Amino acid sequence: MGLFDGLGYILGTSNDANIDRSLRTLDDINSEASGVSSSNRKLYNDYYGQMQSMFGDNASKYGDAVSRLADAIENYGDFEYSGNVDDFLDPARNQRVAAAMSAIGNSAASGGNRFSSNYLDKVAAKQQSLASEEWREAYNRMMQDRNQQLSEWNTKQNKINNLGTLAGLYGNDRTALSDAIGNYYSNIANQNNADLEVASDIATNKANLNTQRSNGAGEALSGIGSVVSAIFG
Repeated sequence: MGLFDGLGYILGTSNDANIDRSLRTLDDINSEASGVSSSNRKLYNDYYGQMQSMFGDNASKYGDAVSRLADAIENYGDFEYSGNVDDFLDPARNQRVAAAMSAIGNSAASGGNRFSSNYLDKVAAKQQSLASEEWREAYNRMMQDRNQQLSEWNTKQNKINNLGTLAGLYGNDRTALSDAIGNYYSNIANQNNADLEVASDIATNKANLNTQRSNGAGEALSGIGSVVSAIFG
């Protein structure tokens, strides 16, 4: 006789043999329900382990990745260049030019009319040319320095972008793991409720059977059908 074959004989009976058969059927149902519950819990635990394996390592790195990103943003803000041409003028050359011009000026002053105004104009023009050339060289050195600093800043910005991308990936895995954990606990809670419902239904039906035995009643045991439906759909 199969697991539920006795149900047809249970309905409408009042003798002890049929009540005993009903109690055994309930025990079989309870055993089957326990097996289903154990299988489900194993599946849920396997699922939880797989999610931890897939996302757990990266999810644990999320906090550190965000911290490193915040530090990089704070330390590598907008590009600012504070240099100017004066910082790159050659002091020694300026001194040499100034000394040469001073010597020419002193010679002109002591020589009276020995130096014509045309000659002095040419000297002044030469002085201006030297000053202009020095400024251009200083400007070029300044631009080289600025470009170097800009290149270094761009490298740091690329680092920030990479840190941001990494933190985003870790964040996605952290969210996926959080969702998986939520699903796991939801499934376990549902299984706990199902187990409790089965235990309650079986206990109620056993109590009814024992009451029927005591009273000698022949009421139909329709509650067993509801237990079977609850467990196996």
